[in-house]
Amino acid sequence: MYRLLLMLLTFIIITTGIRAAPFSHCPSKAFLFQGKPVSSYGVNLVTGNYDLIEDNPGINANVNGVGFNETDRYLYGFNTTYFQLVRLGSDFQIQTLNLSGLPAQTTFYVGDVANHVYYLYRKNTGFYKVDLSPLDSDSNAQLTAELITAQAGVRLTDFAFHPKDKKLYGVDNSSGVLYQFNPDNGSTLAIGDTGETGTFGAVYFDVNGYFYLSRNQDGQIYRINLSALTENTSPAELAALDVAAIKFADGPSSNQNDGARCASAPLIDTDTESNIDFGDAPASYGTTLADNGARHLLDGETYLGLAAPDGDYDGYTGSDSDDSSLVNGQSYDDEDGVNFVTALETGLDAVVRVYAANNGVLNAWFDWNRDGDFNDENEQAFTDIRLTAGFNNLALRVPDNAIEGGSWSRFRFSQQTGLSYSGGSSSGEVEDHAINISRPDISYRHYPGESSWVTLAYEDKWPQTDDYDMNDVVFRYRTTEVIREGRVIRIDISGKLQALGAEYHSGFAIQLPNIASSNVNPVTLRLLHNNIKQAYSGTNGADTYEILESGTSNAVIVVSQDLWQHASSICRYFRSEMGCNQPVTFDFQVSVPLITPVPLSEMPAPPYDPFIFGTPGLYHGDIFSYQPGRELEIHLADHPPTEKFNPGYFGLADDTSDAASGRYYRNANNLPWALEVVEQWQWPSERKTILQAYPQFRQFAESKGRSATSWFDSSQSDSQYLFH
Repeated sequence: MYRLLLMLLTFIIITTGIRAAPFSHCPSKAFLFQGKPVSSYGVNLVTGNYDLIEDNPGINANVNGVGFNETDRYLYGFNTTYFQLVRLGSDFQIQTLNLSGLPAQTTFYVGDVANHVYYLYRKNTGFYKVDLSPLDSDSNAQLTAELITAQAGVRLTDFAFHPKDKKLYGVDNSSGVLYQFNPDNGSTLAIGDTGETGTFGAVYFDVNGYFYLSRNQDGQIYRINLSALTENTSPAELAALDVAAIKFADGPSSNQNDGARCASAPLIDTDTESNIDFGDAPASYGTTLADNGARHLLDGETYLGLAAPDGDYDGYTGSDSDDSSLVNGQSYDDEDGVNFVTALETGLDAVVRVYAANNGVLNAWFDWNRDGDFNDENEQAFTDIRLTAGFNNLALRVPDNAIEGGSWSRFRFSQQTGLSYSGGSSSGEVEDHAINISRPDISYRHYPGESSWVTLAYEDKWPQTDDYDMNDVVFRYRTTEVIREGRVIRIDISGKLQALGAEYHSGFAIQLPNIASSNVNPVTLRLLHNNIKQAYSGTNGADTYEILESGTSNAVIVVSQDLWQHASSICRYFRSEMGCNQPVTFDFQVSVPLITPVPLSEMPAPPYDPFIFGTPGLYHGDIFSYQPGRELEIHLADHPPTEKFNPGYFGLADDTSDAASGRYYRNANNLPWALEVVEQWQWPSERKTILQAYPQFRQFAESKGRSATSWFDSSQSDSQYLFH
């Protein structure tokens, strides 16, 4: 019994009798408190970086409603486990204080300190204050909570004192409305909608009057500009404020947060060496901290170029004005990670070479319309691009509507994804570079027209005729050749998948006759699916494939290994059965840049050679003794296959191909298995042959196109057999 009493006495002395040392100064970092026993974190609001300070506070308890007292430099909060007022010194150990006057067995989650007074708030319970001055002479002094008002109707999880107007501010979690609280009488004033909702368990002010919200659910830190407030600000002036919450940084998430900070401290401690890198574009691009400029915590590993960046106390707003890294006493250019290999010409591709000191993630923006910001559509050129250590060649397309002249770009390299052109990051570097946009002397040649389409239709039962409904794969399709000085420098091809009336799975590709595969620039080759850029090695479930196929003399561009991966049907098939119409869901754009431009006279005729092939690993008919996959190709009539095709398939079933005479993919009556129709043609419905839907087609095919040349016109069709 004696030992137990001694242990209890020792515990009481440790937690209540010994006065921990206060903080030596007003710290710049914000403090975050989470969990039970409460863990204390230091948070850099500028970058969102955070570090664990202490996870053993001496008591197995949670502490909330924490505020920093600038008078005695202690942190004060409420022990929600045992319903006690506590304080923490620089060692972050909990000291329990003597307090009376609060409702029994009631927890408070909202609190802050100003002028040596601790304020507590709980919705539907009350707004209280506690004079802390008795503690100046006796840390065991009796404190008394005084009710300011019982009218507490705003739902809060934290509030904080403004350093200038001496009022409290907090955000209603449900509505996102910012409220002002008068500490003298407890009155509240709704100021405006912040545009953000959630549990803002930790809120802070800085010395300039900016208000910071840390959201529990995702850790995102927002900033509201309340810097103009003074003690004389009127309610009307308050109501006129723009209180939109702007994303500022990414911090730690938790199901329970509380925060405190010395509001009179600057966000960046100017008494110590800065470890933050800012950009240096002109002020309109959001460069300084006041403008929420892009900034990164220097981690010594994640940066661009050969020289690590130097730390800044704020963003400079002039070209390369922060290039002052010192290595062994010498100045180095730390904006050396980005080099423009090619000019930035409207409508053309450009190559940027980026040197990464380590693996990381790159985001970059270009002010194409030269309006002084990066906030316009299509101005983010690179999104979460994974870089490897060393040189990385990246391609981008300069928009056709980019405006000629000088402008700016911003490159952000980090271990984080999802960065914006502004805000903080907990690692990496930002490089801003001046650019020049020029307009080249180029022209375009479109097929069939700039805003029109041809229709490609395929019967996938080759070499058998079978149902011959010619709707197994249907595409709208067009091509554009980019021409400079009488030579084609790039080929653009677009398509929209119209129908898949097939049980078999097929891929889609385009062969470019007489265009050598080695003449395609793989760096600037682009394939987009539904406007999303695909990696150079495409994906199809667990399989991977090359967009520019290797092993072929002519360039072959693979759009998809399996078109069924891009369509889901309300019926058995996609847009081929009567009454089964639905929106088109897949389109593609491919750009094929040529290393050596090709004279117009040597260009293959569009539509070049679009074809379908068997999806690897899947069944494609009993006529094949195994799964033919990429060896099976179906081309337009009299177009030879690629080297990937198995020539042993020629002559099977109904096929009468003869390579020696240039005859391909026709049956004995000259009927083909693929069609190009120079208009937006309507295809037959499922199991209705093209000969039923378009009676003149047989004459056209048998004559090899010499007669019945308007067979595809709607006036020549039998509409009962068409898909609609």
